[in-house]
Amino acid sequence: MGDVMTELTIHRRLMPQDIDDWKHLVMNQNPRPEPCCPVTDALRERVDAYNQRIGTIATRDTKAVAEAIRRAHFENDHSAYGSATCLILDGLPLSGKTHAALSAAFSETKGIWSALGRQPDDCKHHRSVPWIYVEVPKLARGFSLLKAIWTFLGPPPLPRDSTTADYLAALRKLAPKVGLRGIIIDDGHGIGAGQNKESRLLADILKGIITGLPATIVLIGTGFRESGVLHGAAGDQVRLRGARWIDVGRWDPPTPARIGDWEYLARNLNDRLVLPSDAARIRLTTRGTVHALHEGSLGRPGLAIEWVKRAASYAVWNDTDLDALALEATRSGQSESEGR
Repeated sequence: MGDVMTELTIHRRLMPQDIDDWKHLVMNQNPRPEPCCPVTDALRERVDAYNQRIGTIATRDTKAVAEAIRRAHFENDHSAYGSATCLILDGLPLSGKTHAALSAAFSETKGIWSALGRQPDDCKHHRSVPWIYVEVPKLARGFSLLKAIWTFLGPPPLPRDSTTADYLAALRKLAPKVGLRGIIIDDGHGIGAGQNKESRLLADILKGIITGLPATIVLIGTGFRESGVLHGAAGDQVRLRGARWIDVGRWDPPTPARIGDWEYLARNLNDRLVLPSDAARIRLTTRGTVHALHEGSLGRPGLAIEWVKRAASYAVWNDTDLDALALEATRSGQSESEGR
């Protein structure tokens, strides 16, 4: 947004659950540092911070999710009878589901905010909120999901005796004012797990959110096929009436015969990461390193990205290459700061 969005240095953990953090997450100012000699601790810290702040790493899943969201937007925007297409992202923990969903949401939000010509939180206008991100609380009860969505948007709380219909009506009224395009609901598999009165109420509320709000809903979770959230009358309406289902992280293992998803991930990580010295090399694309990355991450792309960033930190502070040896030195449970 040119002079509208300025670079801000934030030295704390940014949370997608907090709308106030989205400006920093979306307009991620992360200039790439240049290697130089001599290597100082100040340079190491800049390089380490840059690597950790790298956001989207393109994979087959990030592309598939972005395209599915674009298609769901199109169908929802042009629906003859207001029917709702949603997106379900299923996969093992640390398979990259949240990464893929937020990557698409951040990208769309950045495009919208770049065209505003003003700050998205300019007090003279309704705050621009293209996307909402909420997590289903572990002990979700009653209206907790609706309250989380309402709280993210930031208006005053609704009366304590408000019903599901009241929340949905208020959200429908507010959505066009803030430019709402989508809602990400993470850890959604827990909604119907209990199969009791509370879980059935939550499943009904989820159905109401998907069919009753002018937004594309992205539901993220693990084991949806076994979870109760997509079963029963409310779940059937979500699952059968237009849900686009993506199994995230179900990649074939790397093989010598072809270039696949794991090689593509390694290449993108190889291109994005930096080391402080010109003498050090990033060697993530060798056949042995790709196999080590797949096996050591248990075949979970999200875990693999976290592991490579940890190995990059090890390489930065130990003046080594970023390769299979750096990965081995930073396997889960081992120290990555030896010699630091």
